[in-house]
Amino acid sequence: MKINEVIFFEKEAIVKFLQNHGKEKTKDYELAATLIIHHFCEKQWGEKCWIGVRIKEKYLKLLPAVNSKEEVLLEKIAEFLRNCVDEDSLIDFVVVKEANIGKARGMIFQVKRFGIGRIKKNTEEMIKYLNSDKFKLPKTDINLLICLDDGVNIDTERLYTGVNMDKFPFNRILFTWLSAERVYIKDIYPQGNTESYPIIDLYS
Repeated sequence: MKINEVIFFEKEAIVKFLQNHGKEKTKDYELAATLIIHHFCEKQWGEKCWIGVRIKEKYLKLLPAVNSKEEVLLEKIAEFLRNCVDEDSLIDFVVVKEANIGKARGMIFQVKRFGIGRIKKNTEEMIKYLNSDKFKLPKTDINLLICLDDGVNIDTERLYTGVNMDKFPFNRILFTWLSAERVYIKDIYPQGNTESYPIIDLYS
């Protein structure tokens, strides 16, 4: 991934966009997911982070110059996020440690949503989903983040036996979901812990 194909934002820009321009029942859930991973990474790394999204090639000339000090107004941010994001890319967003833009390093993510519009939202349906043709891809260093909707119930031990993780294309699989006033994020592959944060922390 070339660094000049991505535009980076501070968390506050994404928060303001969602507060002022966010729409329900759209792919804005992907931007909400960036806030979850941003918070997760800052906690894990102990450093401030940026959020990056990939831009369609024809809009690259509209990006501010590298390391530009130019203030970008919310209306311009909304234009980029609403019209210029490359929806056809495997990469939905990246989270990197704040650094010189040429040295920024972090994690790359594709985001999927599971449960919405499905009659069955259980473990067997998740196994079927992860084994489907849409995930028959070459190995990659991209991480897969799956946002679970209300009513999804996953038995992770059964999941491990039903999905061939050795042939799964993504570097890492994480689940995230909401409950009451908290957000949860769990490493599924490789197996890891479950982290939990107050939802308000993502926006503050």
